Parts: sequence; C-alpha cells; structure tokens
Amino acid sequence: MNKIALIFKREFTTRIRNKAFLLMTFLGPLLIAAIFIVPMWIQKMQKNVIKHVAIIDETHILAQTINDYQTYRFTNIPDATVEGFRENLAESGYDAVLFIPRNIYSSQAAIIYSHVWVDDALRAYVSYVLRRDLEYMALIKENVDVETIKRVSTPVHVGVQKWTKEGRYIDDDDSFGKKVGIAFGGAFLLYMFIFIYGVLVLRGVIEEKVNRVVEIVVSSVKPLQLMAGKILGIGSVGLIQFVTWTILTVGIVYVAQVTIFPDVYNPVPLPEMGYSITDNQLDADLSTVQNVTKIEYAIDLFESLEGINWTVMILSFIFFFIFGYILYASIFAAIGAVIDQDTETQQFVLPVSIPLIISIVLLEGVIANPESTLAFALSIIPFTSPVIMLARLPFGIPYWELTLSVVVLLITCFVFVYISSKMYRAGIVHYGKKMSFKSILALFLPKKSAD
Repeated sequence: MNKIALIFKREFTTRIRNKAFLLMTFLGPLLIAAIFIVPMWIQKMQKNVIKHVAIIDETHILAQTINDYQTYRFTNIPDATVEGFRENLAESGYDAVLFIPRNIYSSQAAIIYSHVWVDDALRAYVSYVLRRDLEYMALIKENVDVETIKRVSTPVHVGVQKWTKEGRYIDDDDSFGKKVGIAFGGAFLLYMFIFIYGVLVLRGVIEEKVNRVVEIVVSSVKPLQLMAGKILGIGSVGLIQFVTWTILTVGIVYVAQVTIFPDVYNPVPLPEMGYSITDNQLDADLSTVQNVTKIEYAIDLFESLEGINWTVMILSFIFFFIFGYILYASIFAAIGAVIDQDTETQQFVLPVSIPLIISIVLLEGVIANPESTLAFALSIIPFTSPVIMLARLPFGIPYWELTLSVVVLLITCFVFVYISSKMYRAGIVHYGKKMSFKSILALFLPKKSAD
C-alpha cells in the first residue's frame, strides 16, 4: 500500500502543479458560466430594444384589439398596402408588417413581413389575439351572449402528481423541467470527466513507456501497484477539478443572476385584451402565450427542486464518477500498456468509448421515459450505468435498482482491474515487441505443465 501511495502522490502532485491544469481549473468555470451569463445578457439587451410593427388590416376590425406587448409597439395604418412596404420597410421606421387579409374569416391566416427574423413571442401573441377575436365574432354571430362566452373560455389546468406504489405523494409536474436539466447536466458532466480522465490515463501510460520511465519504476514496484497508483492519482485530480468547477460555476452564475440580471427571467406582464368589437370586455387567458414566450434557461435549476433526494443524488454521483472512471481507466491503462505509439491510440479509443457514446445518444429517450425497460437495462449494464443511472435518479427510482446497479458496477470494476493488471504487466515486460491477440489471450489461459 505504501508503494501505491507513493505512485499516487507522484501522479497527483505532478498533475496538480501543472500550469495547464491550474489554468483550466480556474478558467473552466468562467467559460461554463459564460454559457449561462451570455444568454442572460442577450435577454436583458433584448428587453431594452423596442420593435415597431405596422398593421395593415383589410377587415378594419381585428387590429383594434392588438395592443402593445413586451417590446413590440403596434401601429394600425388604415390606408397602407403590403406593396408600399415591400421595398422601403427598412426606411419606414418599422421592423415588421402584420398583414390581416379580408378573407381571414375563411382562410384563418395572417402574415408577418419582416427583413429580420421574427421570434416566437410575436408570432404566438398575434396568433392568440386573432384566434380569440375570430372565435368571439363567430359566437356573437350565432347570438351567443358575452357571459356564456366567458364561461366556455375558462381555461382548465391539468396537473400531474406522482405516487409511489404505496400511494405516497412524491412529485408534481412543476419541477419536471428542472429535473430534466439536472439529469442532462449531471449525466453529461459524468460522461465528459470519465472520458477525459480515462484517456489521460491512456496517454500517461504510453508517455512513460516511450520515455522508458516505466522500466525504472517497475524495478521497485509491481505493475499492478503502478497502475493502481496512476489511476487513483489521476482520478483524484479529476474529482478535485470537478468539485472546483461546480462550486465556482454555481457561485459565478448565482451572483451574476442576483446582482446584474435580477429581472431577466421575470416574465413580462401580458396586456389586457379589450374586445372593442363590442363595448364588452372579455377576459382572455394568455397562459398559453406565457408558456410559449417564457424562455427556460438552465438558471431555473437553482429554484425549488422538490422530489429529489439530494443526499442520494450527490453520493451516487461521487460513486458512479469514481467507479465509472476506474472501470474505463483500467481498460485505457491496459490498452496503453500493450501499444507502443501514441498514433495507435485512436483506433482503440473509439471502440472503448462506444458504450459512453451510446449512453449520451439514448439519454433523451431515457429521460423521457425513465421507468422503461430500456432505461432499466442501460442503468444495470456497467459500461452505461454511470451515465444512465445518474440521469434516472432525479425522477425517483426504486432503491433496489440503484443497489443492483452499484453491485454490478463494483463486481465489473474488480474483474476488469484484474484483467487490466495482467495486460498492464505483460505490456510493460514486452516493451518494443508488439503484443498479438493470441499473446494477450494466453495471459488468461491456464499454463500447460512441463510434462
């Protein structure tokens, strides 16, 4: 154990003092935080930009109920034509033109002309207003009174609540989007760190073989001790870097959101929609538009995440990070030991990485249906379980499934560490001599007796 500790200390101190490592440890959170902060800044800038929309209404009725909304200012121009705006829209002072044809009652269609991209907020708002106006007018035409229209226009919210098999309430749909973010974020981070530091082990082994450093080291320590110390040392560096990234990124984004962009994610109050077609006021439910126009950013993950057992989540992340890393690092270490040139690594990295890549490819389907047979199978298979199980945890899974996944991963780790240690030792001993598949297979077959 002392020799493993010495190798561990050497790997740990060498890499943690590396200038590139220190630079990325503190520069990484800034780059990740920028992914969150830049959209906040853009959103804040957009709130200060007023866009003017001209309305050409051939019905001379529907434009009356289109009020200013968010950063859009609507102006009804009775005598204007689309052709008049076509060539001089940029010089007209308007950013877009809303054309309401006289046959909209039958065509159910209007057009927004613009030289720039029209966002979904404007399209959703205009569509909603025109649809409600047309519905209102059709009902009035059928002699339906205003009070009846109010009653039938009442929206119905259908919520979702999740129970355990014992009937205990554990979840609702309010935090579902945030849990999806947690699942995607946690699974992707785990994939990234396992892959990056697993490949780092591979390159470290090859580098030491090429420089002949390993021949000096193995004269005083066993190959298994060398491999274990290297894997644990690099893994510890990766874990420290991950924890540092997480703390700094969360801190930077939180401070920026609270101090610089406090109102970015507050939805703009929707305007009252008066139906001036008659003198009556009809309350319009704009929750649909509200949901369409509200942009869900990853910062929402910091708000009320009910139903997640954070103790289990954090401990599971640490476990799957450590043992998922050990599993792949041992495989990469064995590969590094049996090849002699860095140029040969690419043909081996892809096949080993395929299970991790499959995990990411199937991640969306697993999150959409975390209780499916496919999700269960992938969370038990040790090569995909670190990513998939972590993605399923926010949605609540039976503890026996988590326990089974942990046990299978542990057993697989021990098996592959044993296999990799034999390959690692043989690869070091046979440096300069290319190992064939037959020679690798012979390592695990019973040796023939001298008789």
